[in-house]
Amino acid sequence: MPAGVLVDFQNAFVRIVTDARSRQRFFRDPDELLADFSLGEQERAALRALPRDAIERYAHSLVAKRWDQVQRIVPLTLRVCPHLGVEYRAWALEHPARVSEMRLSPGAAEALRAHDALRSVLDDESQASYAADLWSFEVLRAAARGDGQARTLASRFPIVEIAREIESGLLPIDPAPDATEVVFDGPRVRWRRRCS
Repeated sequence: MPAGVLVDFQNAFVRIVTDARSRQRFFRDPDELLADFSLGEQERAALRALPRDAIERYAHSLVAKRWDQVQRIVPLTLRVCPHLGVEYRAWALEHPARVSEMRLSPGAAEALRAHDALRSVLDDESQASYAADLWSFEVLRAAARGDGQARTLASRFPIVEIAREIESGLLPIDPAPDATEVVFDGPRVRWRRRCS
């Protein structure tokens, strides 16, 4: 197989297994999707021969692997919201990851990529009132530690104190709002109460 065809074959396979819309398009009409790539008939036949359930399993395994990396970044959030993996997987299947030049661990990079989407899921009255801020606290802290870039979080709660309580095994039920600004500066975390 010539190098150019091999690259296109790999690119087609990657798109099929990482992008849910492309996967559905491939299942409906493989030739329509494969027309986007410079492939010979042998390569097209090899991709068309892949069993649908094997493609789906592989796609889900890639998302599960990314989730394994993300959950290491947000252990406190998972104590408060143990279902977060389900929300992440649903989001990740619809939003394929792209190659990134970030200087972050895979878990921190993926958590930062999913930050806004999962924050909106957690900022719901069915969740703990501080869940979205706790998610942001853990994600932004990991990202700042990873790349040294300062990041700021404006929280409605004393989120640093809440994080400490959760680390010690307590789950705050209904903490009183106390607006706090947290600055993540490399490995340092500084915070202060904000004046209303």
